[in-house]
Amino acid sequence: MLFTHRFFWPDTPPYALMLRDIAAAFAEDGHDVHVFASRPSYRDGTAGGNDTEHLDLEITRCFAFQGEKKNPAKRIANVILYCLALMWRILRLRPDIVTASTFPPVAAAWCASLAAKIVGAKFIYHMQDIHPEVSVYSGGIMGRGLVRRVFTWLDNQTLRRSAAIIVLSQDMAETLENRGIGALPVQVINNFDLSSSEASDPVEVAAFAKEETKVRAIFAGNLGRFQDLPELAEGVATCFDRHPNLELMFLGSGNAEQELKAKWGDHPQVVFAPFMPFAQAKHLISGADIGLVSLSPDLYRVAYPSKVLTYLGLGLKVLAVVEPHSALANELSSKGIGVVPTDRTPAAISRALETFLTDQTQKEKVAVANPYTRKATIDHWKTLVGSI
Repeated sequence: MLFTHRFFWPDTPPYALMLRDIAAAFAEDGHDVHVFASRPSYRDGTAGGNDTEHLDLEITRCFAFQGEKKNPAKRIANVILYCLALMWRILRLRPDIVTASTFPPVAAAWCASLAAKIVGAKFIYHMQDIHPEVSVYSGGIMGRGLVRRVFTWLDNQTLRRSAAIIVLSQDMAETLENRGIGALPVQVINNFDLSSSEASDPVEVAAFAKEETKVRAIFAGNLGRFQDLPELAEGVATCFDRHPNLELMFLGSGNAEQELKAKWGDHPQVVFAPFMPFAQAKHLISGADIGLVSLSPDLYRVAYPSKVLTYLGLGLKVLAVVEPHSALANELSSKGIGVVPTDRTPAAISRALETFLTDQTQKEKVAVANPYTRKATIDHWKTLVGSI
């Protein structure tokens, strides 16, 4: 088996850690497991956690330029280098099963599925999001005109070559169905909560620890421009005067960080913490009281915010700014593990947050069983692999 992704542990994206756990589980069952990735480069080579020497995996890495986040030319070069090296690795190794996710979007899975077809391997498409539809809803260049049509055509080829397609929600499954290319081997297998995968390191985050008298609402992860974070902040801030012990924390970095800091950086009830590896970040998340999620309109159709799983795994209830008719909203409300505003205006966000701040039962840590455990997800993977 060959598991592939642009980033792999000890690189720091959540998928790098999740893929490590999935691959290691198959290795423990006696499979001959290989991994292909780039050299650690997600944060300019800064890697979190321990190295991979203790894993019973054959790990191959290709070269990657550092500093790609601030250099579009390096980013494009890394995509090309990775995709070419990925195809060469599959053609040389000739595994029986190949997996690929959706980063780099469309390109990696198309290359992996083509090489898998050439060598007669089964291909598993692990879709963390659906492109180019993500760009359609977020306004990215990949979602426009001829570019969109080309990427849709390429991705449809990948879908048709797949022995199995894993998506994270029923909403995502329906989006693929709407492509109109016929029956596809789609299965809904959500990611798992990462909170039990790594020991936290409270020493590294002591400066950002919550005071006992505070009630902290936390947004952890990428501070992107397509998550309506300014509106989210406005909604939370509406409660500040009525609840002087309420604190809003943004944990992470991203394109919206500068805009958020320009307005809220000096506010005494708003805290900004930098990006940090999950082993450290989860200590701050577990110390919070409310987990915040926000998706721009219609993005629920093409992605599932996996930070929800982390919040639940650490005992936080969730305030999710998503469409009330989405599968995520129904899940949170039906299980009593979160609330969803009636719309995405600051006033509606404020009303939803008030249910946590005024209802004593809502302040309790999540008592329901978290369905997205490592074991449950990996068992689904094992069943799927066995079936193909």
